[in-house]
Amino acid sequence: MRIAVIDIARTAALVAMVVFHFTYDLELFGFASRGTIASREWVLFAQAIAGSFIFLSGVSLVLAAQGGPPDRRKYLKRLAMIGAAAIAVSLGTYVAMGSAFVRFGILHILFCASILGLVFLRRGFWLAGLFGIVVVALPHTASWPFVNSVYLLWLGATIEPLPAMVDYIPLIPWFGVFLLGMSFAQLVTRLGAWGGLAGMLDPARRGVRLISWPGKHSLAVYLIHQPVLFGGVYLAKVVLG
Repeated sequence: MRIAVIDIARTAALVAMVVFHFTYDLELFGFASRGTIASREWVLFAQAIAGSFIFLSGVSLVLAAQGGPPDRRKYLKRLAMIGAAAIAVSLGTYVAMGSAFVRFGILHILFCASILGLVFLRRGFWLAGLFGIVVVALPHTASWPFVNSVYLLWLGATIEPLPAMVDYIPLIPWFGVFLLGMSFAQLVTRLGAWGGLAGMLDPARRGVRLISWPGKHSLAVYLIHQPVLFGGVYLAKVVLG
């Protein structure tokens, strides 16, 4: 089940991501002040972008199950694509960034959350919401972190210092955001409000189709945009000296 409002929300998240990565590349090649994206404002911006993607993915998992369980073939195909893309990102950033490569980033969390989320798919919206709040709040408790090995960094922050990474989106707290997205979608389903959301925009209108297109192909846009931006900024650096 596709809803234009959801696709457009995903498009907006993609646009924000492009802005962030473009600024990252500008800083990397000396066109922006060093430390720009390390500022509080840009860090919060990056977290908001990641959170929006993860939340919308939780919504999408519930939408895929409207009228019955998710289509197994489509689900496994999508899961395989995300998993392969996550491996490609890790390998690609290892070649480009060395030890600062992406060990567990946005695609890795989406892969794991898409599997773990199945446990909550046929439960009440309150269960996903409750677990989501707990997982999001866990890093803010006095007992956190409770793991002491960098080999568990995929789970969350560890007692040992984390290695430098260009992207790090661990299960705790980000799986909680995924669950909150599921809870929101389950509540909308219970209220029977999907029809109203679907009727907000006519998907047949040219403008709506145009704006929705990136959101419908978010994985492809995610994988392609950074090499294009990186290459463009690098070329500008070469030309301008």
